[in-house]
Amino acid sequence: MHLIGASRRRAPLSLPVTAGLALAMTACGQADAGTTAPEESSAEVTVATAYGDVSVPASPERVVTLAEPALDVALAVGVKPVGTSASRGGEEPAAYLGKDAAGIPVVATVSEPNLEAIVEAAPDVILATAWLEEAQYESLAAIAPTVVPEAPARGQWQAPLHTYAEALGADEQLTERLDAVDERAAALAEEGSLDGTAAVIRWMATGPVLMNATNMPGTLLEAAGASPMQAAVDLGGRPHSDPLSLENLVEIDADRLFLGTFGADGAAALEAAEGEPAFARLSAVESGAVSVVDGSVWSSASGPIAAERVMDDIEAALG
Repeated sequence: MHLIGASRRRAPLSLPVTAGLALAMTACGQADAGTTAPEESSAEVTVATAYGDVSVPASPERVVTLAEPALDVALAVGVKPVGTSASRGGEEPAAYLGKDAAGIPVVATVSEPNLEAIVEAAPDVILATAWLEEAQYESLAAIAPTVVPEAPARGQWQAPLHTYAEALGADEQLTERLDAVDERAAALAEEGSLDGTAAVIRWMATGPVLMNATNMPGTLLEAAGASPMQAAVDLGGRPHSDPLSLENLVEIDADRLFLGTFGADGAAALEAAEGEPAFARLSAVESGAVSVVDGSVWSSASGPIAAERVMDDIEAALG
């Protein structure tokens, strides 16, 4: 069963199918002229995707990633894409991916691929977001085989990663890295050093928001022995709560807090938060169990490299 109904969709992307088809025809013309298209290979593998089975080269050489988790997976298994999307709210790939991602050409924003730039990159496979609309999928598929993972069930953040890795012929490598993350979490759980409740919050100008316990960091905290806040469990399919008022900060009164910040200096963000009396009275604040972490990793990232960063932060918090 392929989840392509309205229930799994976000806002449609704006570029029409006809634009993608026209650009794809241009790409085909360039291929005929022998200018940009990669050499074809008879070796292919079939990957099960949200839009049916897709045949991709067994060893793709020119990969375009249009989702941050896809870029994370590609770099984790040693594949450097020829094009990728910018990070949310940024103009470059996600900073946490470091210098390996810094030089990759940006051919899309989070919400809108640049079809002309993607054609110019001459990909032999495109790894797209699980939330891609069908019209946009058709545009991209006219350029190169496009892999769209099934939208994951709550807490199953690893599932789309395996779809990407299968398309890269590197699922065994991915599995090894994810297993290592699981082993680190299990070791902490066995030690019992993370007993009690833990919550991930994102500090914003409008107030803190509580992140869903089934996001990647929340599942790793639970695997490491922490118990989630019930309010984080009750968020259902929402990635985070609405901004919390000072009166509602009790919802994040966990034994340990991980405070995700963006851009601004983390220490300054924590100092500003502690300036609020209601925040200063929280159990984790009073006991010194608040850790400032990279909000781009802890609130929206999902991939083996991001998971390793989360585990690094958890281990550092336990000192």
